[in-house]
Amino acid sequence: MVLDNGRFISSELSNITQMFDEHIRIALTSNRFVVHALNEWLLENKQVSKEGCKKVTELEEKGDDLKRRILLELAKANALMQREDLLRLVHYNDKLIDGAEIACHHLAAVIKKWSPEGELKEKISQLGALIIETITELREAVRHLSINMENSMKSADLICKLEKRIDILQREIIDLLYPADLEIAILLRFRDFLNTMEEISNLMEDAAITIKSLSMTLNT
Repeated sequence: MVLDNGRFISSELSNITQMFDEHIRIALTSNRFVVHALNEWLLENKQVSKEGCKKVTELEEKGDDLKRRILLELAKANALMQREDLLRLVHYNDKLIDGAEIACHHLAAVIKKWSPEGELKEKISQLGALIIETITELREAVRHLSINMENSMKSADLICKLEKRIDILQREIIDLLYPADLEIAILLRFRDFLNTMEEISNLMEDAAITIKSLSMTLNT
């Protein structure tokens, strides 16, 4: 499993590794659901159902339960050199799950009353695709922590590059959104959705930086 100070300590970290992989899978699933709802809105003008929002909330609750279990395991690992980095990683992943729930409710409120067209529609679709690409890469970065440190670092570097692309795209969408002929309530709510997606991207970059730190310490 994961190296600590030059030694394999699988007996202490194997359970944590498995739980964290499940935790990030929940983050990936919840954010995929949001982007899937976004695409259905853009392509077919479908609304987000109450059941859909409930599903994301259930994933958030499942993530909270798993987070508590991981924190308990880390609390027992007093001698683990990388414990602080792992705690940060759990925190960032928890916020990614929270962000998906927030984004889902913002999106559900907007798509009942508006559907974008043209360049704005295209760029919103691109934003969703980049979010999924980034969080998928984050799961790969975490998975490779206990398998291949070099691959983990490569994934972390790619996440940082994707975050910059998301920042640029989010600003371009805002520039197109403000001149649009929209009710102020819709404009503000969709801006909140965009800001939440940007925050998700920022959290993934923070997680990637933490993974870089972990990769360096685990490789010493």
